Amino acid sequence: MAVPLADTAGPPPASLTRIARSGSANLVGAAGGAVLTLLLTWVVTRFTDATVAGGLFALTAVFLIVAAIAELGSDVSLSKFLPHFLVEDRLADARTTARMAALVSFCGGALVGAGLITLRGPIAEAILGPDGGTAGRRAVVVLAICVPLAAVMNTALSASRGLATIRPTVLVDKIGRPLLQVGCIVVAVAAGTGLGGLTLAWALPYVVGTIAAIAWFRVIEQRLVAQSGPSRPPSTRKALWREYAVYTWPRVISRISQSILQRADIVLVAALRSPAEAAVYTVATRLFVIGQLGTQAIQQVAAPHTSALLSSGDNHAAKRVFQTVTAWTMSLTWPFFLACLALAPFLLHVFGGTTYRTGHEVVVVLAVAALLAAAGGPVDLILLMAGRSGLSLVNALVALGVNLTLNLLLIPPIGMVGAAIAWAAAIVVRNVLGMIQVSAHLHWLPFSRLSVYVGGLALACFAVPPQLLELVADPSDGLLVVVLAVGAVGYLTALWKLRDQLALTAFTALLRRRRTPDQAGFLPVATETKPVP
Repeated sequence: MAVPLADTAGPPPASLTRIARSGSANLVGAAGGAVLTLLLTWVVTRFTDATVAGGLFALTAVFLIVAAIAELGSDVSLSKFLPHFLVEDRLADARTTARMAALVSFCGGALVGAGLITLRGPIAEAILGPDGGTAGRRAVVVLAICVPLAAVMNTALSASRGLATIRPTVLVDKIGRPLLQVGCIVVAVAAGTGLGGLTLAWALPYVVGTIAAIAWFRVIEQRLVAQSGPSRPPSTRKALWREYAVYTWPRVISRISQSILQRADIVLVAALRSPAEAAVYTVATRLFVIGQLGTQAIQQVAAPHTSALLSSGDNHAAKRVFQTVTAWTMSLTWPFFLACLALAPFLLHVFGGTTYRTGHEVVVVLAVAALLAAAGGPVDLILLMAGRSGLSLVNALVALGVNLTLNLLLIPPIGMVGAAIAWAAAIVVRNVLGMIQVSAHLHWLPFSRLSVYVGGLALACFAVPPQLLELVADPSDGLLVVVLAVGAVGYLTALWKLRDQLALTAFTALLRRRRTPDQAGFLPVATETKPVP
């Protein structure tokens, strides 16, 4: 039986306007972070040996895995609980929960870091091979020391987002830390340091970022206390801990599996093939990661607002947000990944050099998976904000099993392309499972007229012209770039003309020069119970 496309016509609800405003700031930060990430990758690949570059990328992948594990689910849990507490006038509980999460993250980071230091020799040898030596072991120690700092930094930023403030995430994590990393890496390269020096240069900005994130959260917290009225008496710490832990423990396991899913392939390519091939694979997957930054920027902002809507019982507005965020995500990611399909070898040459053009098949495989994932919508976010962290855990474990199994089967015979296939399969499996579960439990689907409009426009402007050129002749990279640039102009023009249908009018809030009192937090969400026309 066919499911009719949802009607998303009508003026955008206030929640979409707030998401548009904060999401735009986060998108600007994500764009800046993408540029800095590419710049850092370019510096490393252009001015160091491929083996050193691959070793650095593999070691930092391990760091990002264990740092995410050390957060122990605080990223999503704080986005879920803090808006919920604010809607219920539980400010004291919100503050206590943020502190509990920070303490848990620090302890988790300290334990993981101690484990890395203890096993520094085997870890360095497993990733870098027998030639890892002293430099590899020192690099592992440097990263291990910074693990608890990174965990606390990310927890403080998650708490700030939970209190409806995106600016710390943008300026500290999206811009500040990557900018410092680029600067430190440039100094390390100019000084001629090896793997150990490059790793230290990459890790040091986490120290600055942690201090800035904690200080900024304290300012936000104090401002919120000063502006708030009477609130409910605080819950006991035992009751709060039970409420937090029951929701969070599945998220801990899910976060571990997600982190392994996102980063283990680089480590496995380095271990099962070579660090040099891992370097090529890393550069190729950077395009996928950068294309996902827009999705992450929108979802980071949408998560607390969705939690507030569901807490206030406004499922109609929450569904509208779900479907509109799906269309907005497609409007950002589909043009990027369709362009990657046409320009994969050229982009890899620009960012890594001639050697790295061999990774174009990796780009193609992951781009197709990203297109499908964007069309499926933020289903995992909806499950988490609806309190279904157990379902999210099941999906994460299934996806991890698919990924690791295919990695071990495919990397030895076909190398990095096998790793890309494994990652793509895991992405598709997790999104399909999430879509089925959201449909079963909430009776929502991500598809709407908005997503059909956006998908059709992106295909017409970014997929059809390159394919027509391929049929007629063998176009040069320069001609493809020109054709896609013309397509981008047409795409943006079409979006502007269809701005009402695509709910882009929510972005008119960006034109306001001052914030009104109802824009400061989540209090209006509790009154947003009238169905959107």
